[in-house]
Amino acid sequence: MKQKITLTVNGRIETLEVEPYRTLLEVLREDLGLTGAKEGCGVGECGA
Repeated sequence: MKQKITLTVNGRIETLEVEPYRTLLEVLREDLGLTGAKEGCGVGECGA
């Protein structure tokens, strides 16, 4: 079931409906087209 979220990104308010298992990075890149956002570490052990 999708959830409605509201984000402020680069000074713009964005309202989206997303699946709860998706990461913020996925939403930024895939839904908003902000491909400059990069994943530092997919595991969370490196401190990136």
